[in-house]
Amino acid sequence: MATEAISYDKAELRAILKSFKAMDEEATNQAKRATSELADYVKSRIVDAAALTRTNTAGSVRIATGARVSKSSKIGEISYGFAAQKFSGGGTTQQLWGGLEFGSNKYKQFPVWSGREGRGSRGWFIYPTLRSAQPEIIKRWEESFSKIVKEFD
Repeated sequence: MATEAISYDKAELRAILKSFKAMDEEATNQAKRATSELADYVKSRIVDAAALTRTNTAGSVRIATGARVSKSSKIGEISYGFAAQKFSGGGTTQQLWGGLEFGSNKYKQFPVWSGREGRGSRGWFIYPTLRSAQPEIIKRWEESFSKIVKEFD
């Protein structure tokens, strides 16, 4: 069973970003709130996935819960890995998130490499969750923005 990813092409994304510039301040603030709520939803799904993953649960959960959602972004951004978030051994989430997410066959402190997915690595908790949540993310994003557009049209 092949699953096809739902996505926008580059021209559609440019048109969406261009429409943000045409929005007034109240519509922009509503867009920021809507995407922030959506990013919080996705972050919570990733935290749940990190807790259920079979790989290094403590480190994975630490990275997932330490993520930051940008409240000022109009497109919804989640950031992972920061120098200020330290592990007891001295490493930071900034240094270790890639190894815990994708694994390694060379460094034994990380889980086994997750394997290939398309043109990149599969991942253990962040990227698989993003791929599985993509249809829901797009649906919620389109619904929230259609409400904003209707209100300000």
